[in-house]
Order: sequence, then C-alpha cells, then structure tokens
Amino acid sequence: MKLLASPSVAILPVGMGRPVIAPAIFDQSYEETADMNAFKAALRCGLEEYLEKLQVAIEGLTPAELHWQPTMETNPIAWLVWHMARVEDSWLSRLRDGTPQVWAIEGWAERFGMDRESTGSGHTTEDVRAMPEIPMDDLMAYYEAVRGVMRVYLDQATEADLVRTYSYRGNDRAGTWILGHIIVEESQHTGQVAMIRGMMRGLGA
Repeated sequence: MKLLASPSVAILPVGMGRPVIAPAIFDQSYEETADMNAFKAALRCGLEEYLEKLQVAIEGLTPAELHWQPTMETNPIAWLVWHMARVEDSWLSRLRDGTPQVWAIEGWAERFGMDRESTGSGHTTEDVRAMPEIPMDDLMAYYEAVRGVMRVYLDQATEADLVRTYSYRGNDRAGTWILGHIIVEESQHTGQVAMIRGMMRGLGA
C-alpha cells in the first residue's frame, strides 16, 4: 500500500484498524524503490541458489537414474527438471504480456518431440512415463535459456509490473504472487530431485 506523504507526516495503515499519523522519515519514492529492489534481489538469490542445488543433485546421474521412478506414481528426475523449466517459462510469458515462450520460439518442443503447450501440470502417470528420454545436458540447456530470460525480466521489471494483476485460471494474480509461486515450485521440486537421488545413491552421494 502506498504512503500518503507530506513534508512532515505520513498516514500509515495499521492492520485492519484506524490509520495513525507518523513522521515521514523517508522520501516515498525512494522507500518504494528500495522495497522493490530488495524484493527482486531476494528473488534472484533464491532462484540462483535453487538452480545451483539442482545442478548438484543431478550431477553424475546416469540416463537410467534420471528416468527412474521409486513407484509408478512418482515423477522421475528428468520429468521434474523439464516441468520446472516449463512452469517458469510459462509464467514468464504471462509476466511479459504474452511474449512467446522460449519453449516455442527456440524450437525446444520440436527438438524434444513434445507438445508445444504442455507444462506437465495435470499429467497422468501414463503421460509422465511417455516422456522421451532427453539427455540431461539438453534439458538443462533449455532451463538455462529460460533462466536467462528471467534474469533480464528481473533487471527490467518496474514496480508497476510487479503489482499489476494477471489472469490465471479465472483468478487474478499479482506479479509478486507469480514470482513467489515460481520460488515455491523451485523449492518443492528441487527437494524432490535431491530426495530421489538419495534413494538411489544414499545420503551425501
């Protein structure tokens, strides 16, 4: 919420109660810019850390391990990596006003022999098992291409970009929510990849 500032006072909202008057210590535009920059910096740190942890978790795994399923209802590592990249790519397209996804414009869908629209959301167990055996180097090349677009977006995004709403499955979602959701996806699925590696190779392997 924006502050209503004068040279000496600002009206600050307090919870759901009445507003109170407090000294205006900072210039409003500076404070909002600082908050936005801090938010984007936190996102960058989180995204890069999860990418590094993912790279560690997949290092040295064989093609058989990358496609291994602990149960028939479990997503293998290769599918999880593809899904993470696709979700980020899809959300970035929304944030960038419908700019075509990396998946489509760089020909990754055709290269992998997969559907141009699918992100993996809603996949059945049969869909998961039908995924082509794609080399991990290629999957990570696609992921890195998407992450490159994300880095540029975060560098260029304004406060207006972050607080505006975007339609998603009949709901309006703010840009901040979308970016936070991407972090949640990274956290959840990177943890799953690390867990599956541990099941195959043991702790610390």
